[in-house]
Amino acid sequence: MQERFCKCGNQVMVQYHNKKSECWFTRFWAIGSTFGKTIRVCPECGCPLDINSLK
Repeated sequence: MQERFCKCGNQVMVQYHNKKSECWFTRFWAIGSTFGKTIRVCPECGCPLDINSLK
């Protein structure tokens, strides 16, 4: 997993995953009370998460 940050500064963990194929995809995890649950939007600002927009 890698630590990344949303535009608002919120910390997001990124996991790169491969299901026995050549197609890789990313999963985003929130830090804090919701850790262990994948997310699609930033829990702080509500922006959709995209690997290319994270710092």
